Formats: sequence, structure tokens, C-alpha cells
Amino acid sequence: MIVNSNLKNNDMYVGARAIYDPNFLPPQLLFRKKEEKTLTSILNDSIADNFSFNALYQGIHGIGKNTVIKKVIDDISKHDKASLSIKKFSIDCRDKNLEELLISLLAEMNKVLNLNITINSIINSDTSHLWSIFKLAGKMYEGYLILIFNNIECLKPGVFKKFLVYGKESNITIISTINNTRRTSTLDLLSEFDIKKKLSFFSYNELNSILQQRASLTFSHDIDKEMINFMTDLIFEHHVPVPGKGIDIFRELYPLLKEQNEIVQFEMLEICNSQFDFFNASDDFGMLTFISEEDISTILFLDNLANHFLKKSRYYITSKELRTLYELSCETLECESNVDEFHELIKTTSNVGILSPSKTSNLDCSSYFLVIGSYQLKAMVDVVFGKI
Repeated sequence: MIVNSNLKNNDMYVGARAIYDPNFLPPQLLFRKKEEKTLTSILNDSIADNFSFNALYQGIHGIGKNTVIKKVIDDISKHDKASLSIKKFSIDCRDKNLEELLISLLAEMNKVLNLNITINSIINSDTSHLWSIFKLAGKMYEGYLILIFNNIECLKPGVFKKFLVYGKESNITIISTINNTRRTSTLDLLSEFDIKKKLSFFSYNELNSILQQRASLTFSHDIDKEMINFMTDLIFEHHVPVPGKGIDIFRELYPLLKEQNEIVQFEMLEICNSQFDFFNASDDFGMLTFISEEDISTILFLDNLANHFLKKSRYYITSKELRTLYELSCETLECESNVDEFHELIKTTSNVGILSPSKTSNLDCSSYFLVIGSYQLKAMVDVVFGKI
């Protein structure tokens, strides 16, 4: 739902560009002050003293490596008059060999630096000639050049080392990013970098604040804070805590949220289907097997649980509400409730991936969310009931 939100609009609103534009920079980078300060300091010194350096930023895809780099360079370019001569070129190394990399770089440099290089002379050149043109292009510009290579783990170490060596020889600063999950092939390059920074994961509250900021930038109306909490919980449950995954989900949600439609828990899980890898037939079969092997009291509790979410259209259920559902199951079966049995039931359903405690929970009030869709759970319970 979109009403009664704690997310208040402000003057930061920019619209859909905040999630769809790959070059979009938020007005403020949250929780990356240390990384910003370090890169800003050495870049300012490098520009002032006319020396180059090689920097490497490590971290999983979506953690914000490129955002930090672009934000620092953008801020320096805007606020430092001496930096008006700065030119940066950013290239994604994925699915490119050396020849394709050089063609991409030269095409970008030709547009910005007015090198008067014809497209045909680039496309029809062999690697050796392309490298010569590239070196010549670097020498022709008298200002401060920065080359940004993203995903260098996709290149052969020997290929990328050519750029690092050339950068030092030509006084060109090279800033690179590497995905932690695929960095084995580039380990022998680490000694070539003057600066190596590994971006840490965000805490729940940090990631939640970043997603709230992005929602405020994207939508002109308030977005339900509980929905943002649920999105953050899902990312922690099924992925790693990085803003990129949240932005991916916002792109899927955008058509609905733009129209201020109400999005409930099972719809959110359905929308996230394409974003996480946990939805598959084998999981459904395993879950159905688990439910079918449980006793009638557990099955009845799960039925009450599914009905609760279907009727309430909410993202979370409190521990007190779970206890009420458990006691209702006991009353239906005319058996005594037991505190230890209740806690064991919640523990079991959490272990098998039906329920999960929210990271928003505190000591006074624990909240849980369904890891699988309420319709999905209801269908499984109905199948089991049909066999009893």
C-alpha cells in the first residue's frame, strides 16, 4: 500500500532515471564516506602534482564500485577549476578481447577529444595498429586522462597489464573494478596497483536507507516503508546485501508503483521471481514433501498461516500473531498448547524456508515474513489435505 508512509518526499526527486540510467549518480553516496574521501584525496593530489596512479576497487556486482568512482570524479570536475582539463573514459571489459577493447576506447576518445580518427581506420586495423593509434591518442591530449576499466576479471591478465604499464609510462591514471566472485585470474595483477580497496557489504539498516533514498529519488509520491523493509529482508535472505539488487527489483516494480498501486506480500515475491534463484521446481517438491511428512497439527498451522497472509495482505506477522495461529490449530484439534512445542514449530518452519525472522525485529517484538508465496503455501497444504 502507498498510504501512511514514513518515507517523506523531498527535493531530490528525479524520476525513472534514478533506476534506469546506468550513469545516474545520487546526490549523496550513503555509507561510503571513507571510500569517497580516500579517492578524492589522491585524485586531487595527482591532478595538482601531475602524476598518475593505478587503483583497483573490489566487490561483488551491485555493491557500488563504479558509483563511488564516478561520483568522486564528477564532484572534482564540478568544484575544482583546475580539473576542467580532466577527461575520463569508462569501458566495460565483459565479452571483449584486446582488439574490441581498443576499438571501444578509441571510439569514445575520438568523440570527446576530437582526434579526427575515421571509423573505418579503426575497424579495419589489426591489433598492433590499434594499439599504436591508442598510444598516440593518449599523447595528443595535454590534460589529465582517466581510464576506467570495469570488470577486468573478464580480461586475460597479460592483456590488461599492457594498459597498466602504458598508463604509468604515459602519465594516465587507470581506475579498475573487479567482481569478487571472478577474481582468481587477476590475482597476479594485484601488485601492479598503487591503491587496492575492497568495498564491504552493507548492514541491514544501511541497505534499507539506501533503498529508501532511491525510492525517494524515483517516485514523486510516498512509498510504503514496510514494503522497503520487506524488499531488504528478501535481499538478505536470498542474495547478498548490495544496492544493485534492490535497484533491479525497483525496475520491475516501477510500472506498478508509478500508478500508486498496492503491492502485497505474495505479489512482491512473484515480482522477485526473476531476480533471485530460489524459485524452482525442486524447491517446491522438497517443500511439498516436508509438509506431507509433518503431523496434522503442523499442517493445520501452515494452513492458518497461509490464510492469514492471504486475508491480511501484509508483509509481516508478529510472534504474538504466530502464537495465536498455533493456539487456534490446537483448539481445532482439541489438544493442549505448549510453549516449547510452539517455539520448535517456528524454528522448524524457519529452517525449511517457509518463515524467516525479519532483521527489523527487536527484543520486544519479533516479526517474521513468508519466504514462499502465500498462494504457493496454501496450494501445497491443500494438496496434502487432499491426501489425508
